[in-house]
Amino acid sequence: MNSIKKRTAGLLMGLVILVTGCKNYLDVNNNPNQVTAATPQLVLPGALAATGWYLTGNAPSGNTGNFYFLNLWMGYWNWSGNFSIATSDKNYLFTQSFNNSIWSSAYLILNNYQYIDNQAAAQNQPILRGMAKIMKALHFQILVDTYGNVPYTSALQGTTNILPTYESGQVIYEDLFRQLDSAQVLLNAGTGTLNPGTNDILFGGDVSKWLKFGNTLKLRMLLRQSEKPERAPFIQTQLAALNASGYGFLGPRENASVNPGYSNSQNQQNPLYGAFYAINGNPTSLNNQYKANRYGIQFYQQTNDPRIGAFYTPVPGTTNTFNGTYFGTTEPLVNSQVSNVGPGVLRNVSQASPILQSHESLFMQSEAALRGWIPGDPKALYQSAITESFINVGRTAAEAVAYYSQSNEPNVNWDASPNKLEAIITQKWASENGTAPFEAWSDYRRLGLPGTIPISQDPSVTVRQIPVRLLYPTSEYSNNATNVGTQGTINQFTSKIFWMK
Repeated sequence: MNSIKKRTAGLLMGLVILVTGCKNYLDVNNNPNQVTAATPQLVLPGALAATGWYLTGNAPSGNTGNFYFLNLWMGYWNWSGNFSIATSDKNYLFTQSFNNSIWSSAYLILNNYQYIDNQAAAQNQPILRGMAKIMKALHFQILVDTYGNVPYTSALQGTTNILPTYESGQVIYEDLFRQLDSAQVLLNAGTGTLNPGTNDILFGGDVSKWLKFGNTLKLRMLLRQSEKPERAPFIQTQLAALNASGYGFLGPRENASVNPGYSNSQNQQNPLYGAFYAINGNPTSLNNQYKANRYGIQFYQQTNDPRIGAFYTPVPGTTNTFNGTYFGTTEPLVNSQVSNVGPGVLRNVSQASPILQSHESLFMQSEAALRGWIPGDPKALYQSAITESFINVGRTAAEAVAYYSQSNEPNVNWDASPNKLEAIITQKWASENGTAPFEAWSDYRRLGLPGTIPISQDPSVTVRQIPVRLLYPTSEYSNNATNVGTQGTINQFTSKIFWMK
């Protein structure tokens, strides 16, 4: 069997596990640590593909993406007037049943990485172990950033513990740094042992990029805590180790993106593209409700940003007219009057699925350099990040230079920006349209930037605030009631993640 077939089989295995139900660590009939005899290198591509699906694809319910709602909250997308939208989706007053797949799918995917970790340890395959540990750290970081305290140490144990206890987000974060350290030691110790090669659909077996990826995740988690003065000692200790490691961070053209061999066949398309376009290239009925947000359009227009044509399409029947409505508007426009999600986001069926793109890494490095955390020129890193964003959506480096060289544009031109941090986060937000709304939401919760993102215009909005977290899912209150009950009453507006001010 050739490598493409192996990768496709792995992708299908991962997707089948995820879309056939909402099982998680509480389901005694689903124990990935015992029921499969697959070698860890064959499980790896399916697990990695599932991570790509998790961040950008459709939820198992098949009618919405796991994190697509954040594109609405963050000013990128809005609903079409062709669809009737539930009020609770427009006024932030969602319930415990809202997007439960974010929770359940995360633990399913984590079980796959735990299996790889366990089996690789038993077979003395340190490179595979290191990869699995980094991916577990990524998913637990997202869980903490979404829900706060979650099951951690006692999770992923199959039938050994079907009622895991909750641990604080801060404690989990601190252990994730230890896990990433361990992963990097394992990767470095792997010389002469099995390298998964093409079965690694993230970096093709390139250990140096995995080491950079681990460092980049550490930097992301440190920046999350930047506004909490009491976290300064921990941050400084970790920065010292990070800067001394010599591994560096993901740089230009170093996207952490998975591609198992996506193709124009059923269930084998890129998950983001396939959520919007069927095999024949026609729009699907499932996500045709997502259209352009006026806030995003106006930002790109006002800053003379040519990426507007990458993030949005012109209004049907026009060549250069972009239109959209604000989230929650009482006067939504029908499909024929608004712009669609653009070709820089939905490029083709075989595009890679982003996990952490090069421009995000460079924006984080620019912020860290501005804070004096890492060596480097924050301006050069900022401009490099903008250039990477242009390239990643199909524009050119020359266009990027012309864009950030506009002398009269604050939050675009570095020298013209009175607040360099605001410029970094604003441009980071501008680069994450459609592909990384979770990161935009996280920066907004951390820094309140961009400060002009509008609140939903729905008249039923009672709390004029973008939620700071999601609620624990219904399954937890049904199956793990005692442990979730220790977390008290959770409110999406006031129950903050530990790193928020």
